[in-house]
Amino acid sequence: MTAAATTTTRKQSWWPLLWGITALLILPISPPLNEIFPIDQTLVLLAPVVAACAIVGWKVGGRAALAIVWLVFAGWILLQPAGSPGTPYDQMARGWAILLAASFGLVSLWSAAIPFFARALTAVGIATAVGFMIALSSPSGIARFQHAAQSEFSRRAGTAIERIETVRDTPQWRELAAKAPALDPMYDESEAMMRAMPDRAASLLPALLALESLAALALGWAIYQRLSSVKIGPPLSPLTEFRFSDQLVWGVAVGATLCLLPTFADGRNAGYNLLAFFGVLYLLRGVGVLAWIAQGRYLILGILSLIPQVGLMLGVLALALGLGDTWLDIRKRARAT
Repeated sequence: MTAAATTTTRKQSWWPLLWGITALLILPISPPLNEIFPIDQTLVLLAPVVAACAIVGWKVGGRAALAIVWLVFAGWILLQPAGSPGTPYDQMARGWAILLAASFGLVSLWSAAIPFFARALTAVGIATAVGFMIALSSPSGIARFQHAAQSEFSRRAGTAIERIETVRDTPQWRELAAKAPALDPMYDESEAMMRAMPDRAASLLPALLALESLAALALGWAIYQRLSSVKIGPPLSPLTEFRFSDQLVWGVAVGATLCLLPTFADGRNAGYNLLAFFGVLYLLRGVGVLAWIAQGRYLILGILSLIPQVGLMLGVLALALGLGDTWLDIRKRARAT
């Protein structure tokens, strides 16, 4: 079952990882993005994942001290609130973190030869299936979980709007708004968007939670790979090599079918979740193709994406490239040529 762990002396740079960790810790607590990240205290996800990797590494010959340190740290993090203390959402967030880390650890124990993305996707699938069964067996079922998520997102939106209103009530702001009349309408639109976002985010909770979990798994995996000389699987490939099974395109097809055909109107929300989840995956695959075409010049792509019109065009192009790469396999064909 479990393949032998490999030991390597090759050192990987910490800088890309540090940027990723910083983004995962800061973006989920920054308005308005904190209204679409299901778990804003992302250490709740990250620490248990690294602990699970360290335990698997210890089981195949790694250092017990590393596993103990991360297990203690993860336990301490899980004792901290992951939302408003004592709320159902707080309990749900910490329960999901434990379920995700345990699923990833079990999949990693099964075989060290499985590529990261395959085992991460499998772990998210197992955790989702178990969570779905728990939701069905609980009072009020899935509606209870959606209500808890909507309440949490609304709380975050209310806090952000209250801060904005506090600033807008100051004499300094009124003086600035008198000189620039366009500021008040712009902020009114932003507040309207913040008020509408919790309902939409709650309906897409499964997709958003799965995507955030994949990001936490990737960073946790990368952290362990740099801390331990005993590897429990292959390292992460660069973004220019990011690809996955072409069979996942069926997720997009099923999602589109549920959303577009009137016969499946009752499953439309599930269709939106499938489209959101697999759409982001194919968007990332397309970004990988764009980065490969740009020869890894991520800074250029990042600067261009800051321009609204250009960023939108790049997003559409990346999604088209990601989906098209399923059949064209642009990078493989170019190497063969």
